[in-house]
Amino acid sequence: MDEGTLVQRARELDDEAWQIIFNQHYPRLYRYLYYQVGDAQTAEDLCAEVFERAVKNIRRFHPHDGGLGGWLTRIARNLAYDYHRRRKARPPDPLELQESWIHDRDDPARDLLTQEALAYLSQALQRLTPDQREVILLRFVAQMRTPEVARLMGKNLGAVKTLQRRALAALRRELTNLGYHD
Repeated sequence: MDEGTLVQRARELDDEAWQIIFNQHYPRLYRYLYYQVGDAQTAEDLCAEVFERAVKNIRRFHPHDGGLGGWLTRIARNLAYDYHRRRKARPPDPLELQESWIHDRDDPARDLLTQEALAYLSQALQRLTPDQREVILLRFVAQMRTPEVARLMGKNLGAVKTLQRRALAALRRELTNLGYHD
């Protein structure tokens, strides 16, 4: 089902359409929120609130604003900012990564290497600037396309591409400084 049809059915409060939207976007939104708040239960609660707000505001959705995924991610991003503002806190330090998101359960040696890599990655992400960390989370965790990230971050496309390139270079540099060698 194409996105236009899906949105139209969602506006009519079609349960099947909302189930499809949830199944398509929940894992990505949960990962993004988890990285932002550092707590599984809080990420689940915020994710539920994303969908609650989406149901209430689906009539305001405009496809030309970056698609349904971008719209849901903007809601998630705003909720994460509100969460930190209420708590007067920064994102958690250090950022705990969930191995289960990329685990290969059939290969114990690979599991060990993955755990080691995630520990290094967690430390390296914390050494980046907030904008660098945000662009990496939006592009590679929330799996947003560059134009969507640009809209969400309020930057032009070229600035986001430059920021992403610099963020990846800084991440690579920090991983090297930490002694990680792939």
